[in-house]
Amino acid sequence: MNETNRTVIILVAAVWIVLMAVVVFVAWAADKEAVDRLKDFVRYLDDHRDNASRLIVTLGALVLVVLSLLVIIVELAPEEENRELRVQQAGATTIVPAEALRMRLEEALAALPQVTAAKARVFTRDKGIGASLDLTIVPDANVASVTQEATRVVVDALQTDLGLPVAGVPMVRILFGPPRPQPVASSVMQPPQVAAEGLAEAPTAPTEETAASGPESSGQAPAQEETPGEHPQA
Repeated sequence: MNETNRTVIILVAAVWIVLMAVVVFVAWAADKEAVDRLKDFVRYLDDHRDNASRLIVTLGALVLVVLSLLVIIVELAPEEENRELRVQQAGATTIVPAEALRMRLEEALAALPQVTAAKARVFTRDKGIGASLDLTIVPDANVASVTQEATRVVVDALQTDLGLPVAGVPMVRILFGPPRPQPVASSVMQPPQVAAEGLAEAPTAPTEETAASGPESSGQAPAQEETPGEHPQA
């Protein structure tokens, strides 16, 4: 049952409850002048103005009020999800688990870039599988683009991936949610890099005393120079 029929039934039941309340009020509180103006029903009330007649009218109105409340409760109660979907195709009956199919559609819809949350409902209709979608999108999303993309995802998942017949275009309801959270930069600071040239010690230059002492300071004797032509005698 679509939303229009459900709304009409609820409004009719609510109006009926109000009318029954008016009847009860008139039965107990109407004076003689008001009774004369209500024609046939008022004539009946005028002929039955004793407590017993009023009690009968009250009980009848209460019964009708209870029935109207039951109609409203039934119409407003959420519809029970089908556990299995039975589809007639190629001369055979295909049984599809509804929960697994619903989860697969929701996973595919949640992967869309502008969709933050997705809820799907699947059902059988006209020898095929129908779907109704509730999509929560970011505030700056293009509604027409998201609707078309969601419809394409559902039809592709049912027809192309699973090979199931589709009963018409899915019904899409759009809800606006908060924007996607932005990734937070890491608050851990990297340790500063110390320049290597500031840590290395410069080589020590030789002092004048070290240069003047020469090899004597190291405890080695100076080498003797040989004069050409002078050789020791054997």
